[in-house]
Amino acid sequence: MSSREQPDASARRQVTVRPTPRLSPFLITGVLVAVVAAVVVVLVTGPAEDYTTAGSLGYLTVAFAMPGLALGAVIWLLIDWRSRKRTRTYDLQKFEAQGSEPAERKPAHGSE
Repeated sequence: MSSREQPDASARRQVTVRPTPRLSPFLITGVLVAVVAAVVVVLVTGPAEDYTTAGSLGYLTVAFAMPGLALGAVIWLLIDWRSRKRTRTYDLQKFEAQGSEPAERKPAHGSE
């Protein structure tokens, strides 16, 4: 057998692929849920005494943001944990086509 038909061990390798969700959309959604919750609470109960509506809204947004971030992170962890079940392992082998010389490049427009 020729060396082209018999691949050497360095041309083969295993690759593990696991789909993982991005963390940032979950955290951003958690903060947005906190802002909406703060707006609803301020509109339903009214602003606190000695504070304006904007001040009450800002305080509650900060107070609700941490639980919102935590909720987004926990949901991301659960989805990431479930994605581990869809992990796939592939055996890759380097493939060289016959005549694997690089193609001749044509000059770009205007550069003659």
